[in-house]
Amino acid sequence: MRVEKTITESLTRLPYIDYFKKTAGRLMKQDMISPVVLSLDISNFKFYNQMYGYEAGDKLIERCVYQYCHMNSDCVLAGRIYVDHIILLVEAGHRDRQDFKMKYDTMNRNFSDEINAEFPLARIRVYVGAYFVDNVDEEINLIIDKAQCARRSIKVNYAETIAVFTDDMAKKTQSEAGVIPMFFSALDNDRIEVYIQPKFSIEEQQLIGGEALSRIKDSNGKIISPAIYIDTLENTGLVSRLDNYVIMKVIELQKKWMDAGYKLTTISMNLSRMDFWETGFIKRIDDAIRKTGIPAEYFEFELTETIFCENLSEITRQIEFLRNRGYKISMDDFGSGYNSLYMLGKIPVDVIKFDRGFVLNSLGVESGRKIMKNLMNTFKDIQFEVICEGIESREEEKIVHECGCNAVQGYLHDKPLPYQAFEDKYMKPAMRD
Repeated sequence: MRVEKTITESLTRLPYIDYFKKTAGRLMKQDMISPVVLSLDISNFKFYNQMYGYEAGDKLIERCVYQYCHMNSDCVLAGRIYVDHIILLVEAGHRDRQDFKMKYDTMNRNFSDEINAEFPLARIRVYVGAYFVDNVDEEINLIIDKAQCARRSIKVNYAETIAVFTDDMAKKTQSEAGVIPMFFSALDNDRIEVYIQPKFSIEEQQLIGGEALSRIKDSNGKIISPAIYIDTLENTGLVSRLDNYVIMKVIELQKKWMDAGYKLTTISMNLSRMDFWETGFIKRIDDAIRKTGIPAEYFEFELTETIFCENLSEITRQIEFLRNRGYKISMDDFGSGYNSLYMLGKIPVDVIKFDRGFVLNSLGVESGRKIMKNLMNTFKDIQFEVICEGIESREEEKIVHECGCNAVQGYLHDKPLPYQAFEDKYMKPAMRD
């Protein structure tokens, strides 16, 4: 399996997913006998990283790639979507499906047993979803999605380590499958809407920024909730297209507002883990902002804490690049995962955004409020800014302020607004000297 060095990621030397998608479609049409796309995932990988360190986690990924890609005679092409998630194009040949399943079930169990014998605390397992490609003209994103769907069907079933996509699974994922053409249609026809939810200072009760969010309109103009499309876009790697659209729109808006003489405010934008795997994505964003002449302080990038649990060194390198260019980095949904405090000592962020669920659970009892207050004080001591999300009442705002927080985001002050409504309501002329 030989690929150009420029399109491979540094750890595994596997192609990036965009190269895999382009190449797999071509290879499947070149006399492959029964092509199969496999979606491979290592369970308990985050816990493995915590127990044995990120260097050990990198070595585990390398061993997995060696076993399933380089030592596997079936493998024609492989790509790494993110972290412990690998996509393979393999050739089943003339074997029946049961023999094929037995081969990979044995491979999965042997690899897992080998790792667990060396690292007994983590108890990792390898799961594989398989999709036999009967129609080589089928859209590659749908092919990958079906392999992933098969894998997800066995994540909670320890009796199996491999599942083959079936028509029953197809029925369950019909709505998901509809997301991809809907997304491309929205992208091509300018039906992706950028909304901005304001952020407010508690003491001054004034706007201090906003968060850019996406909404998609269907062909009838109906707004589709992100809950419908985000997971599918992440699973297929298309979320980078959405992130790029939103970010470029925010850059365009900030340039428009600057040219109109408005007082600029910092707008935060979400980055997904796929963005860090797409070649040149982060640098393209920086280049686009620099061309406008707008100071970096008016752009902030939000990342969920789960991003930092995976391939920490590479992601940290790219985040440090952004910070060195003057952008702020915020950790979104702090408290929604089990390793938030562990990660904070290792990651380069400037702002901590407390998850609404964590806030509500903490504020419900006196001990929770004390924990919240101590966390706020600790974060301030180490120069983190803090903001609480999902604040919906004056009472909630009052309590988080007493705990030491002076910035909030939530329906108390305003819901996410279409960008034009945000402009009309909040953007004001800059004061002239």
